[in-house]
Amino acid sequence: MKSTTFLRWAGGKVHSIDRLITFVPRDYNKGIYWEPFLGGGSMFFSLSPDQAVLSDLNSHLIHCFEMVRDYPDRIYYYLNILQKADSESTYYKIRENYNKLRPSIKQAARFIYLNKTSYNGIFRVNKNGEYNVPYGKKENPAFPSLEHLKEISTKLRKAKLKTSSYEAIIEDVKKGDFIYFDPPYPPLNGTSYFTHYTKERFVENEQVKVADTANKLSNMNCRVMISNADIPLIQNLYKSWHIRTLPVTRWITCKAKRHKVNELVVTNY
Repeated sequence: MKSTTFLRWAGGKVHSIDRLITFVPRDYNKGIYWEPFLGGGSMFFSLSPDQAVLSDLNSHLIHCFEMVRDYPDRIYYYLNILQKADSESTYYKIRENYNKLRPSIKQAARFIYLNKTSYNGIFRVNKNGEYNVPYGKKENPAFPSLEHLKEISTKLRKAKLKTSSYEAIIEDVKKGDFIYFDPPYPPLNGTSYFTHYTKERFVENEQVKVADTANKLSNMNCRVMISNADIPLIQNLYKSWHIRTLPVTRWITCKAKRHKVNELVVTNY
């Protein structure tokens, strides 16, 4: 059963996943599937691997996935209440509460509500770790159905979820495992929200560290696939790898305009 993510996510792969999975090794189920920049999880939900470790440094995101995995019915119940009350004033009240309250089932429902009704579905926090995205004024936001949440829950039960850095997987991966890296992209034009999904910014030096980690994994005889921006920095970091271009349509500025750009698909196989 093929399913899509239940979240909107900046840099998400919902619209390109059918083309992306053509670059995945056919025997990816031979080992464990690792996705250390989980985001919306489009690759995981499309592949539905037998064994997986899914991680992200964004603890809000991982907590939401855990609650959907364990309590899809209750998530839907609370989300349905928020959906019916949706308005600009409701949004800012929920956002204020979200920044004050601790992790819970209701908090995960708030996360999904904010994700669906915020401006462009961006998850952005300030340096204090407070969610600060404005209301999106979106007509008829697409909230997940109970059936969809249950489908997501079933798939997540086959995976381990962790709040951790991408570098931490080095300690546990084994020969033959398949790792998919989809890090926050470097900004294409000086303006990007992709680096603000945790209070620690994902700056250019992090791209160098991702490449270093990818090379270590390659030397361990793991299969590695990376999505990233088509810019000289990324091309140079992976010049000894196999690099393909993938045309996509992206929101690449904070203005309400779509742009056609190329992304890179990088593999060591």
